[in-house]
Amino acid sequence: MKDPGGAEHAFEDLRGEAMRFLQERATAYPELAHVIRALRAEIGRAVLPDPLPAPGRLPGIRHLGPALEMARAGPMTDLAAAFGRLEPYMRWIRTEHYRDRLGDDYMTNYCYTNLLGYDALVPHGRVVSSFLVIGPGRHYPRHHHEAEEIYFPFGGDALWAQGDEEPRERPAGEPIHNTPWLPHEMIARKTPLFSFCFWISPGPIQLPQLTG
Repeated sequence: MKDPGGAEHAFEDLRGEAMRFLQERATAYPELAHVIRALRAEIGRAVLPDPLPAPGRLPGIRHLGPALEMARAGPMTDLAAAFGRLEPYMRWIRTEHYRDRLGDDYMTNYCYTNLLGYDALVPHGRVVSSFLVIGPGRHYPRHHHEAEEIYFPFGGDALWAQGDEEPRERPAGEPIHNTPWLPHEMIARKTPLFSFCFWISPGPIQLPQLTG
């Protein structure tokens, strides 16, 4: 088992980087400041459980190395590096009910790990803060959910779409804000899709549902 003291140090490192990043984003995007600051407050008061949950690995994390390397070239490099140090202590998961619609290829080429939320390093019943990786050439089709959501892409050439708009690239560090029940989709192209993202739910967390 990995050293719990190492996990605590890595967690505090990531917490510090996330708090700085979110404060910068709240200042740069005042129209989203209330949502971003709500997440920042939850990260600020998070407490690591004792004992820590067991880490877990999935096939999709083979895309993490290239994703972290990609992030080094962008404005979120410090956050990505801090996540890379904590990641060995975290549990990677998938939304398993997607398998019937999306098949084994998709399920073995994507995964996410929750810093806060369900199956998370720090359990939370209403807020999710996670890191998502989708392998090149995969399409996360239209889906929606009750929770308000923001993605912050680390970089790459992925396409993002909301509502009826055409998919388009989004700059690294730019918030992609999905209001409750707004259909949205993502397409990973030549690079992995790698994003820091969060949900804030009005009640108990409900998993997303595919709509397209």
